Order: sequence, then C-alpha cells, then structure tokens
Amino acid sequence: MRLKFSPALEQLLDLILSELPDDQALYIVGGAIRDILLGRPLHDLDFVMPDDPTSLAKKIAHKLQVSFFVLDDERHTARVLFRRQGNQIFPLDFVQFTGEDLHSDLIHRDFTINAISVSVRDTGKLLDPMGGIKDLAAGLLRTCSDQVLTDDPVRVLRGIRLAMQFNLSYAPGLPDLMTEASQYLPRTSPERQRDELFKILEGSDPAEGMAHCRQFGVFKSLIPTLMEQEDIPASQPHTLGLFDHSLKVLDYLKQLIETAEDPSTWWFSAYRSALGRFSENIADYLEEEITPGRSKNGLLMFAALVHDIGKPETFTVGEDGYLHFYNHAKIGADLAWETAKALQLSNAESEWIRTVVQNHMHLLPFANRGREPSRVDIYRYYQETGEAGAAVALLSLADTLATYNQNLTSEKWQHALMVSKVMLSAWWEAHQTVVTPTLLLDGNDLQNEFGMAPGKEIGEILEILREAQAAGKVTTRAQAAAFIQSQIKRH
Repeated sequence: MRLKFSPALEQLLDLILSELPDDQALYIVGGAIRDILLGRPLHDLDFVMPDDPTSLAKKIAHKLQVSFFVLDDERHTARVLFRRQGNQIFPLDFVQFTGEDLHSDLIHRDFTINAISVSVRDTGKLLDPMGGIKDLAAGLLRTCSDQVLTDDPVRVLRGIRLAMQFNLSYAPGLPDLMTEASQYLPRTSPERQRDELFKILEGSDPAEGMAHCRQFGVFKSLIPTLMEQEDIPASQPHTLGLFDHSLKVLDYLKQLIETAEDPSTWWFSAYRSALGRFSENIADYLEEEITPGRSKNGLLMFAALVHDIGKPETFTVGEDGYLHFYNHAKIGADLAWETAKALQLSNAESEWIRTVVQNHMHLLPFANRGREPSRVDIYRYYQETGEAGAAVALLSLADTLATYNQNLTSEKWQHALMVSKVMLSAWWEAHQTVVTPTLLLDGNDLQNEFGMAPGKEIGEILEILREAQAAGKVTTRAQAAAFIQSQIKRH
C-alpha cells in the first residue's frame, strides 16, 4: 500500500531526503500515518531514527530557513518549526528510537493505530507489527500492550480523545485497563493532563468525552471536587441529577455553537431565528486564545463542566422539602479557580473561568420574569463580566436547556433567548455606545472646567457619567457638562 502525500508534502520529504546520509534510516510514524489512511488532513509529522536526530534536524531547519530547537535532551527529541502555505506552523518532530530498533519502538507505543510506520525512502511499504491498519478499518481502539496505560496514565485521556476524534469503539478489555490506569494519573504532570483534557473539550463531542472520563474514573484523580456531584439528585425544576445535568449542559452548548444550518428541533430553530446572525461573531470569539494553545471554546466547555461545582458544598434541604444551593455560584467560582490552577492554566484563563462560573446565573432573573434588560442592566452586566459576558450568555442558554430538557416550554425558551440576544447584540453591535461608551468629558475637563481637585471623586463622577451615557440619558457634550454640574452639587 502506497501512502498518498500531497504534492507539497512530497516536496518536503524530498528535501528531507536530500539532507539524509545514504546509510541513515528515517521513518515516519504515529498519527500522520493514521490520518493519511483515514484521508484526514495532517497537522504535523513525527520521525524516528536509530541515532540522535539533533544534527539532522538542525540541517533540515537550515535548509528550510526555519527555527529549530531541542524538545528533550534525555530522549533525544528535536523539533523543526516548518511553516506551510498561509504561514501555518507544521511541526516536524525527530526522535531517536525507543528501544534497539524500529520494531521495538513501535510495539512500545500507546495504541495500535499509532504504531504504523513507513520509511521516507520507500513510502510504498507500511510497517504494522501491531495490526493497527486492521484495527483502524474495524474502528477499534486497542493498546499495544496491557502495560502501556499504567506506564503512562495520561494515555487514558489520549485514548478517550482518539475514540471521540475518530469515532472508535474500545477493544474488549480496554475499558477495564483504562479504569485501572486512571488512578495513577497523579503520577503524571498536570500540564500533560490538562493538554489532553482540553483536546477532548475542544473536540467533536465534549459531553460524550467527559462521560467517558467519568466512566473510567478519570475525575477521581483529575477533578476530585467534581465527583461530589454524583450524590446530588435532581431538584425542581431540574430533570437530571447534578452530574448528568453538567454533562447535558456540555451537550447543548456544543449544539448551540455549531454552525449547522439545518435545525432538527424546535428549540434550535428558535435559537437560529433569534441569534443566527451572530454565528460568525460567536465562532470568531470562541477561536480566540487567552493563552496561546487553548481557545475560549475549550475554556467555555471547561467552565460549563464545572459551572455547578459549588453546589455540593452549599447543598441544603429546606423546610419546604426542596433542595437549595445558596451562594453556589460564588463558592463554585473559587473552586473553579482552584481547579483551573491545579491543571496549570494561566492566571488569565483561570480568572476568565472564575468570571463565567460566578456569573452563570446572572441572566436568570431577567429570563424568569420575561423582562428585557435595560441599557443600564447591560452596562452593569459587562462591567461585572467583561468580555467573558458573551460566553456567559451562551452558557446561560445551554444551562436553561439542560435544566428543563423535555419540560422546556416555548415561552420560557423565548424569554431566555430574548435576554441573551440583548446581551450579545450589545456586545457586537452597540459596544461603543452601551458596553464601553467613550466619555464625553474626562478628568482634565473636570479639573479645568469645573475646578475639581485631583482625587477619587473625579473617578466616581466619571463612572456615573459613563453609566448615564450607556443608558442613553447623556448623548452630547453639553448634556454631559450639565450632568457633571448636577453631580458636583450632589457631592
């Protein structure tokens, strides 16, 4: 079987071959072979060779006129930062064999579908000692040995990610192996755990992926606080127990942010009618990265997973027999921050998640009363949430869907849509007038025209002016001057 590379990749391989000594072996391995066999686009190439690849990688980088660095001195791993058309980074990783030869390297890999190789000198001969091609054709995820998961427990998360990404079934016995290995996750670095977790959250089916994490005991090691939700039953108006509710929020959230044009349910049709014009805005917004390498999409999915993490700690049963969770959003926000930091998310990412969790109930009172937020409400909302407010508006809709499920009424859904529409309209269509209006007068004006002394009083009055502008009560400089005069008299 000859692998089919694109002309651009064929050209790249020819260049690599031109720098390879005649007696030197070099093989493409892992995910690239798998993706080519599946007809999927490539995002990187991994190479293995018998010797330290540093010198070869350096020569290839020089030839390509791109950057090169050593990833791991101990494992002799080097990366060439090749760039494809469009300036997109396409990493080329070079690693020395794990073991004595290629066969030993392949049989010690994680899953059979990643243990397929081909020589760069002969791309027509696939090397497949573990039967990965057969498993790939059968849609099966199978480990190369029973020990690979306990040797590196992060592979449990990687296995879940691969199963979701390629719609694979677990081979017989694999779920037991994954459950056994997940208890050893604390032996591995939080950064590696985080990276695999977020690949699942940013993948095709985050809800199902998190359900598998739950099934295999991943959260017992990864997010222990989350497991406390298992004991919280459904409480009116919720139709699901707490953990199932959180997973359902992920499911609905994924549906809301997908760009499918063919609504299959009445509630989705209503959503598209109300908010469809923001689909591109939402997509662009969620592609943004607070810290390079993780999108807001992944952060929002994580926030959705932990949005009710404060409920077990605040769980009480009232005299009326109903369950109550007073102040769970505030307590949950702090727990979400701690969870994010334990996974080595940046301070900025952790704060963003904290803001989303703390405000996930913010819009509920408007929806419950069927009251459209005023311009002052909008202004104060974004003062509280900042740019995370757009994410909160989306999460609020998913939370509503997952609360009521089959009991959701058209009226309740229309109210929820109305509130989120007002907030998202303001963010993308009235930002300069309602969300962050530019002051008509500034601190210098207050000192020069009104004789105010420098101090915090100026800041307080300017904030009152900004809110008045956001509300539409002050629209001209003359009105602003009269407004300031009235505020000075009050002060």
